[in-house]
Amino acid sequence: MGETMVKKRAIVYPYHADFGPVVRFSNLLGNYELVSLMAPLGFGLNEKDAAYSYYGEDVGIKVKDSFSDDEFDVLMICEFECSFEKVVFPTIIKAAEMGKDIVLLNRCADHEVEMVKKVCLKNNVELTSFFGIDIDRTKVELVEKILLDINVPIICVASLMEKSNKFDVQLSLRDYFLKEGYKVSQIGTKSYCEIMGFHSFPDFMFNHKEAEIDKIFLFNHFCKYIELNERPDVMIIGIPGGTMVYNNLFTNRFGITAFEAASAIHPDVGIMNLTYDDFNGEFLDKICVSTKHKLGFDIDCFNMSNHKFDTGRSKQDKELKFFTVDSKLVDEKIAQISLESKVPLFNSLNGTDTLKLAECCEALLLKENMQIV
Repeated sequence: MGETMVKKRAIVYPYHADFGPVVRFSNLLGNYELVSLMAPLGFGLNEKDAAYSYYGEDVGIKVKDSFSDDEFDVLMICEFECSFEKVVFPTIIKAAEMGKDIVLLNRCADHEVEMVKKVCLKNNVELTSFFGIDIDRTKVELVEKILLDINVPIICVASLMEKSNKFDVQLSLRDYFLKEGYKVSQIGTKSYCEIMGFHSFPDFMFNHKEAEIDKIFLFNHFCKYIELNERPDVMIIGIPGGTMVYNNLFTNRFGITAFEAASAIHPDVGIMNLTYDDFNGEFLDKICVSTKHKLGFDIDCFNMSNHKFDTGRSKQDKELKFFTVDSKLVDEKIAQISLESKVPLFNSLNGTDTLKLAECCEALLLKENMQIV
């Protein structure tokens, strides 16, 4: 028998709500054990459960504002919007001087990465970066501009706009299908998915040097490459960005990325994620029709997040702004809409709904006699 792999104990900093999905499904972190979360005092999270940041169900991990030498092996830097030099870098220096390895998940600027490299070299600690791991372009080189058949069931996770708990759904599906014994291949919407054992959405899909039509072929060939090399039972694909134009200011890139990805893969099960809003069954029906015409796949279920689009602040700041509501309000809204909609609607922050959503996807694939067993 082989030796059991010893996981490195990791502290996440600067923790905030956007990293919540990884905390909820930290069992997927492969070589790392999440032992603690740390946030600056100004975040207002000290001694709060991690779920307090996103108004979800408690996960049993409290957020702290400091760390001690003996409790961790790795400082994991997650996504952040605060100052690198004033908030993040001093903590990296402190951890490195304590002999702790550094893991970068946030897509840092080149000069910031160089600063971290110098600190790690000086203190003889290891630096691992999980962002921007480029796909080997030669593996998906276009020999012929043709679409290849993907002979594995595909679950597509899309959203009307950002802040729709899309990554939460992707991780919940991965967690479920792995526990059920399936071999899962996956492409996710974060730039650090490799730390959880799957692929990040490829950078070539955002490369302005690539022709838009070529991106469709490239993504198709990339998925085929994964199918042939990993031989999965099911493939889960998250699509970055939104699928629809919200207004003249917030266009979601006109849903171009979603269109290109959907054109490349032809999903077997479609999940559409929504922000929290005053929707009704008629609206969801229209979204189903619109998605079928624009992206070519059916919506088999919806997921509603607890983020509501803040129209006033967004218009004023000229960037997308949201505010968060309690997950229980989402449950109430879902109960109301479900009386009017034929398509099931779930709340991924609700543990019961998380399971139901995954079971719904599995049942749909089995119903269509997909070879997932």
